[in-house]
Amino acid sequence: MQTNDKAIHQARALYYTFFTKIFSFNAQAEKYAPIADLLKIFIANPLDEESDAAFRSLDAHLRSEGCEALKQEYDDVFVSPESSFIPISASYYDEGRDDGQKRVKAAGLVFRSKFRKNDSVCNDSEDQVLFLFQLMSRLIEAGVAGDEESLALAKEVFSEIINDFIDEFTALLFQHEKSFFYKNTAIVLKTFIAFERLFLNIEASHKIASEERASAVIQKDRKPLTQRVRRNLDEIVL
Repeated sequence: MQTNDKAIHQARALYYTFFTKIFSFNAQAEKYAPIADLLKIFIANPLDEESDAAFRSLDAHLRSEGCEALKQEYDDVFVSPESSFIPISASYYDEGRDDGQKRVKAAGLVFRSKFRKNDSVCNDSEDQVLFLFQLMSRLIEAGVAGDEESLALAKEVFSEIINDFIDEFTALLFQHEKSFFYKNTAIVLKTFIAFERLFLNIEASHKIASEERASAVIQKDRKPLTQRVRRNLDEIVL
């Protein structure tokens, strides 16, 4: 692997690590400390002006409000039945229900990797956003260490699973009425996904949601189809 490519892959892994941590919930404040450290790195090396402003806004808000505000926003955006529902599984964006073909596909990709889901601490399915971000981080880190097969598999995870739904997920996150941390995260995510597509030479998905699925997504005051559990950062193990 050339030096430039290695540096790019290391940066990609850091971004996926950041998304993993900010979309996670953990009652222990120290689990959020890496977010502040990553923000410093990204502020020093932004992908563009919009993501630079978003990172600075995240950093300032985290400093002024603390991790408790982030915890509360996580509940407001992803857990509360009193706010707009944001689907978190690729299957839901694909079929309007959880546990669909995208989960089957994602589980198969995980099985082909050297990583396994830690079922004792992870209730998320293989096609849920947080799990996919963490898997991408682990696969790219393995690639940086010399495992070319893991890098190739990461590209497949992105093209076969993430690419189809990530634009809609990002838009819903940005538009959510309870979102501040996650609105800025959506700005960063949009920029990063554009970079990923350019780097991996993958076109944006043009899949159009069915009317039934689109209607279900925008309803308010409805509970998710599956219980949203509080997540931790130990979901994938060797």
